[in-house]
Amino acid sequence: MATTDEDGEIASELLPLLRVYKSGRVERLFGSAIVPPFPQGDPQTGVSSKDITLKSPSISARLYLPTTTTHKLPLLLYFRGSAFCIESAFSFIPHRYLSLLSARASALVVSIEHRIAPEHPLPVAYHDSWEALLWLLSHSPQEILTNSSNADHPQQLDRWVLDHADFDRFFIGGDSAGGNIAHNVAMRAGSSGLTSRIRGVFLSQPYFWGSTRIGFEAGRPNADLMSRIWVFVSGGARLDDPMINPLAVNAPSLASLGCSKFVLMCVAGEDILKERGKAYYEELKKSGWDGDVELFEVEGEGHGFHAHNIESEKSKLMIGRLASFLNHDDEVASELLPLLRVYKSGRVERFLDSPIVPPSPQGDPNTGISSKDITNIKSPSISARLYLPTPTGTTQKLPILLYFRGGGFCIESAFSSFHHRYLSLLSARSSALIVSVEYRLAPEHPLPAAYRDAWDSFHWLLSHSNSSQEILTNSSIVDRQQQEQWILNHGDFDRLFIGGDSAGANLAHNVAMQAGSTELKSRIRGVLLSQPYFWGSARMGFEEGRPDSDFISRLWLFTSGGAGLDDPMINPFAEEAPSLAGLGCSKVLVCVAGEDILKERGKAYYEELKKSEWDGEVELFEVEGEGHAFQALDTESENSKLMIGRLSSFLNQS
Repeated sequence: MATTDEDGEIASELLPLLRVYKSGRVERLFGSAIVPPFPQGDPQTGVSSKDITLKSPSISARLYLPTTTTHKLPLLLYFRGSAFCIESAFSFIPHRYLSLLSARASALVVSIEHRIAPEHPLPVAYHDSWEALLWLLSHSPQEILTNSSNADHPQQLDRWVLDHADFDRFFIGGDSAGGNIAHNVAMRAGSSGLTSRIRGVFLSQPYFWGSTRIGFEAGRPNADLMSRIWVFVSGGARLDDPMINPLAVNAPSLASLGCSKFVLMCVAGEDILKERGKAYYEELKKSGWDGDVELFEVEGEGHGFHAHNIESEKSKLMIGRLASFLNHDDEVASELLPLLRVYKSGRVERFLDSPIVPPSPQGDPNTGISSKDITNIKSPSISARLYLPTPTGTTQKLPILLYFRGGGFCIESAFSSFHHRYLSLLSARSSALIVSVEYRLAPEHPLPAAYRDAWDSFHWLLSHSNSSQEILTNSSIVDRQQQEQWILNHGDFDRLFIGGDSAGANLAHNVAMQAGSTELKSRIRGVLLSQPYFWGSARMGFEEGRPDSDFISRLWLFTSGGAGLDDPMINPFAEEAPSLAGLGCSKVLVCVAGEDILKERGKAYYEELKKSEWDGEVELFEVEGEGHAFQALDTESENSKLMIGRLSSFLNQS
């Protein structure tokens, strides 16, 4: 204890975690670096994050918001680990872990920065955590906190929480010491009449301890450290204090745990705290608590493994289990497998979406294409990702493609990795400015919402063209402040194309038909329909007997809210469908794949358009031996390169 530094003598140590000097300085020897939030989205997960101050300067938080639709998200109040005395809600390890958990769970996460020992010994962290719970609940529509000062000051409320949090799916949880905090907050909630407000609690490798060793704790070299940590951070509290030992003789019954539905206890096989977690699970089961409790054990791993090495297979397993817990719903309302499941809470679980990726404003490293996202195209419900090749000059004009992605009208995004990679490559190959529309999806927004968004985005795009201004003068869409400089500077409206793949091709056809019935019919140079999603009540060609035929029918009925299979929007050859002679463009390219169940419809469209009185040029392009959307799923195959090359040449026809 004679060691000195510029502060003087050491007062106390808790090695290997920290050292306290007599000057009052605390030297923390363990912990990861502080990192900033990502308000525009984490480059790895797409999750946005920001830092806020809560009721007082002593309590702050980092919030994590995944890319959302209009539906509400599960809400997690999270307490970090690190023994009540090291690390921060703003440090690298918790940030990386929670960004991934938020993405996997599609949950809004509020990670609390509570005060830590020895500067602020326990129970300060418990007080801060309780205040954070009350602050968060003050955002709830319910009136349970009408006497709270938070509720009387709207300026203290957070917009992300107000707009996106589903308080019917409010969870609290934490890892290690944070698991301990989550338990104690839930116990206090149970004694404060707030049990019904917390749907679930997860305790991940919680730091519980006691004066008597249990199981394999005896003889473990780190058992003494577990005891010393508690005595140090609590200012000398007993090892059987109920805050650290919820199974102590004088601890309140776990039957009063303030959580209405679910508890998940997670332990790791090689963690010294495993025995306490398992004992807690057994005690809660027999306590009379009226809820469901589950034990999840990962063999062969140590304490905090899933946060320290998020890429390992077992970490992915653990984070996946936490994510599914945060999406614990009572009943399934409907399913459209293998695409999605809808719960009675209103949550939609999508199974086949590819990850959201950020744009590349400085240029994609593989293609050199710059991309950026724009919002509020006519309304907040429509946004887009733009792709711009490197122009040879500031005034060079490029072909424009208004693109509608596929995804069965119910999955995927204009911002997802599949579409970003595919369109970045198409933009590079064709030297075209591409506007990829993020339209609304079913079931949250059944058709015709996507058709309206597609038409509005077409109108918005045309508002950038001088030759369209007179036509659009009375449109509310025309607002010079909403116009996009990339389009104004580089878009050649004499070479305006619309197109899409699968359901997106269906949208392109319907926009072109609507344009053909207006004064805008001459504004579209060409339409490209890649494996278009058309269907009908009668099977044609090799559709008969295909196992996926029934699914194609169910997909339309699901996304359209029950519209008939011969609705002209899905069946352009139906008896009530308008003649294709009214198509509002001068060129059409129909692309089909030899093994795609939609091939017959695409070929029939080509034949029907040829024999209609439409005054334009139509071409059919077929790639043998490939299935649906092959060119977007594997852009590197020879057939994909062939397909993308054909699309590129179409966009550059004179």
